[in-house]
Amino acid sequence: MVRRNLSKLALALTVVLMASCSEDDAMDNPDMGGDTNSTSIYITDAPVDQANVQAVFITVSDVMVNGESIEGFNTTTIELSSLTAGKTELLGQLNLDAGSTNDITLKLADTDAAGNAPGNYVMLDGNIKDELGGAMEIKLSDSAEIMSEVENELVLDFDLRKSIVQNGDDYSFVSESMLESNIRAVNTANAGMLSGTVDNSTEADAELVIAYVYPKGSFSDSEEEMNSEGVLFANAASSAVVSSEGDFEIHYLDEGDYELHFASYKDEDADGMLEFNSMIGAETSGALDLNGFTVDAETETEITISFTGLLGL
Repeated sequence: MVRRNLSKLALALTVVLMASCSEDDAMDNPDMGGDTNSTSIYITDAPVDQANVQAVFITVSDVMVNGESIEGFNTTTIELSSLTAGKTELLGQLNLDAGSTNDITLKLADTDAAGNAPGNYVMLDGNIKDELGGAMEIKLSDSAEIMSEVENELVLDFDLRKSIVQNGDDYSFVSESMLESNIRAVNTANAGMLSGTVDNSTEADAELVIAYVYPKGSFSDSEEEMNSEGVLFANAASSAVVSSEGDFEIHYLDEGDYELHFASYKDEDADGMLEFNSMIGAETSGALDLNGFTVDAETETEITISFTGLLGL
């Protein structure tokens, strides 16, 4: 199998959030129309797994939902790489009409909260800042359901695995249009969690193993190829790094049916770049089918997995 280089940053950033779209608007569902409710807005992301990358920061200057900004919001610099394993940072609260959001916008600043440039950057060894991009207004392609008579928690996932690429020693955001499609939104009342344990992870013979979750029936071999912006597995709903102990967690999955796939990576030429090696065969010890299982809202789905070998080698 031909190996393709991908930076450890791009590979190990596991973002952890799925879109939760309501198919019914307020007119179709009278129980959702005409009511407003307090909605807390959070942001989340995943860890960095690269020797020379200490952290990833973005600076948010405004958050708007349905055209309304969070009242009293102050420009905030956020260490996204610290928001792992379901951790979030509260951005603020809004009173929103029940129904589906029709506009979510994140505004990024070109300076940090203290007024120093850059505002969005990767922190490298030696406290060196490598700018990812300047000021921009990101209009999410995603939407989420706001419900009446519950405390809504809207989580935004800045999916760095699919939103940052490395070119040589430089890091940058992908295109603005891809950012808009990569940042996802979900109401936690509609989301579940997937937790897994691989009981023989050493069988992967890999420096890094990543679990990719896809909506059921949507995975194809073409996902193993980089897209036009240099991202592998670009259509995965979410992903997680499998720890050295064999554990992984994928949070904020929209309720629905999914399939799970595993990939191995190595840095065989010691150039600091991980190479996609192979997909990994896997099976479960229970009744759950890796090619089709259900995640329910506000529920943790647990799965125990055994690797059966590398595929295609």
